[in-house]
Amino acid sequence: MLIYILSLISFLITYLFLKILIPIFSKNFLDSPNERSSHKIAIPTGGGISFVLVSTIACILFNFWMPLTCIPLSIIGFIDDRKSISSIKRYIVQIFTVIFLIMQSSLYKTLIRLDLNFSEEIVIFLFLIIVGTAIINFINFMDGLDGFLGLNLVIIFFAAILLGQLAIMPIVFGLIGFLIWNWSPAKIFMGDVGSTFLGAIYFAIIINFESTNDFFSMLVIGSPLLGDALICIVRRFFNRENIFVPHKSHLYQRLNQAGISHQNVSLIYASLTFITCLYIFVFKLAYLPVYIFLLILVYIYMDKFLAIPLKERRK
Repeated sequence: MLIYILSLISFLITYLFLKILIPIFSKNFLDSPNERSSHKIAIPTGGGISFVLVSTIACILFNFWMPLTCIPLSIIGFIDDRKSISSIKRYIVQIFTVIFLIMQSSLYKTLIRLDLNFSEEIVIFLFLIIVGTAIINFINFMDGLDGFLGLNLVIIFFAAILLGQLAIMPIVFGLIGFLIWNWSPAKIFMGDVGSTFLGAIYFAIIINFESTNDFFSMLVIGSPLLGDALICIVRRFFNRENIFVPHKSHLYQRLNQAGISHQNVSLIYASLTFITCLYIFVFKLAYLPVYIFLLILVYIYMDKFLAIPLKERRK
């Protein structure tokens, strides 16, 4: 019962907090449009600080401390939203955050029980660090349209709740409170302070499932988001473009550049995420290659017939 009360409080306080915060951030934290922006007017950013603080406190009151581990990412993200920080410094914070998340996770406890030798532990640990930092950055990359990231992560996190991770409910409801203000036309953006925090939470959710099926299920549910980011990076790499430079090459960005509204692009991806959730709960990873193949076909169709071509997108 307590978790439901805390979740409702998280929603209400986040919503009201932003009502106060938006006029303040409109003077000090404006995100002015540039050639890579998807918006045409200056809009306040850094609004993710609302659900980060509120939902973390709510989780602590439920004796769920994991979100507190992700706060350093939000701090560095908040500073970066105001004053640019080098990618190396941000990545170092991501590495330490991921290490702490791994060491607190169910997956780490399972690895200890396997009695692996030192070299095997190092390889697995390094692999998890790469995966964790990749997920954090992929989620951050996908925060480019009004309501886009928030809506998709609400669906993904609700799936995690249904799979047994009830303790993240305050985060989900805090995110819903933010989404009301972030939905198109957005009154405020979450900024890196919110997107990197959510990316870390998503990674933490994945590695805290004891069931292997649930572990892979959460990865698959995020495939419409993670797949777009991964494919974009691979394409830019083979096109000899700097993958660390900001760009507008993601499929969701090129769909918007082709004239599809922020709202409709968000709903397209949210529909794919929701359908993926249905697939997981109905088939439980059965026929996975077939489902992934169908997702790829949808991606190819949108890429070829709906999105602006890569050569014509605004860099």
